[in-house]
Amino acid sequence: MKTHITYRSLWFVLLPTVCVLAQDPGNQRSGGEVSRVGTSSAQFLKIGVGARSAALGEALVSVSGDLSSLYWNPSGIASLKRNAAMASRIDFLADVEHNFFGFVHPLSSTSALGLSLTSLSSGNIEVTTIAEPNGTGTYYDVTNFTVGLTYARFVTDRLLLGLTVKAVHESIFRESATSVAFDVGSILDTGLLGIKLGMALTNFGADMRMKGPDLERGFIDPDNPQTPSVDTELQTEGWPLPLSFRLGLSTDLIGEKGQIAATKNNRMTVFADFVDSNDALLRGNVGAEYALYNIVFLRGGYHGLAMTSDIAQANFNFSTYETASYTYGGGLRYDFGWGLVTADYALSNYGRLEDTHIFTLALGF
Repeated sequence: MKTHITYRSLWFVLLPTVCVLAQDPGNQRSGGEVSRVGTSSAQFLKIGVGARSAALGEALVSVSGDLSSLYWNPSGIASLKRNAAMASRIDFLADVEHNFFGFVHPLSSTSALGLSLTSLSSGNIEVTTIAEPNGTGTYYDVTNFTVGLTYARFVTDRLLLGLTVKAVHESIFRESATSVAFDVGSILDTGLLGIKLGMALTNFGADMRMKGPDLERGFIDPDNPQTPSVDTELQTEGWPLPLSFRLGLSTDLIGEKGQIAATKNNRMTVFADFVDSNDALLRGNVGAEYALYNIVFLRGGYHGLAMTSDIAQANFNFSTYETASYTYGGGLRYDFGWGLVTADYALSNYGRLEDTHIFTLALGF
């Protein structure tokens, strides 16, 4: 249906913002402050990567040795000891697809190099006009992608540092925008109660400004209509990237170094992240993972815990909106000798929106 196609186009443009609005009724901060939602470009950069991270409520900034660290915290790939590749897929509403591919190559026992590619696509959408509301027979698509190169290393036996340089591109119909951005991150093994502390600053880069042939115009001086037309271009407003700072920690409650029980066959790890973005409320994410023989994994989490603070009154008010998202999932991992195969699945609930399914397949070789 043409109406469905039109809604698909609108849904794609508003998708990430709608997800946030669903968790931020009224589009306001507590205390009457104006929300920052919708004030940045390249919103697809805020869509998390990997089924494991999704099932853990996106609380993965303090985790190393996971290929999805290419997105969450570039320092995490330093602990990978062999080549590894990962592919992840998310099917959103209205046939919108989000795909991620990552590859990591260890340079030595203390450093690694990674390559990542993320894309978000709408599929074909038919062009409609006022004169032809049922469609013109011409189709276009919306395509966003980013390509990143990551380097990470152990600075000490307890501290990892990482840096990603990436190109970011957005296009809709014949207009597009491109920028260069950086991610930096660190993970510290504190040695206290088995706690690992992770920090990451992502999407630090130049503003994005749409350009294209549909913004080009011929200008004729109204005071001198006989003069030749001058080629001009409408200049669009530049918008910043969705800059985010993440701070998180994790620890094993059960495991070889478990704080509650020491065992080799079972592991229970808990995770917690705080996320502060330039276009959203300060939020918290929590998650837990149970592993049996490091082969079978069960996970659960909650993300979108909105937090506000009133410094003037020295009163911190932590509040949760009813539509904050719960997540759960699981995975299987097995070393066949020729390669370590990992398959993960997660379901993410967005409250008023439909559930989202995430699938990830990884291979270490």
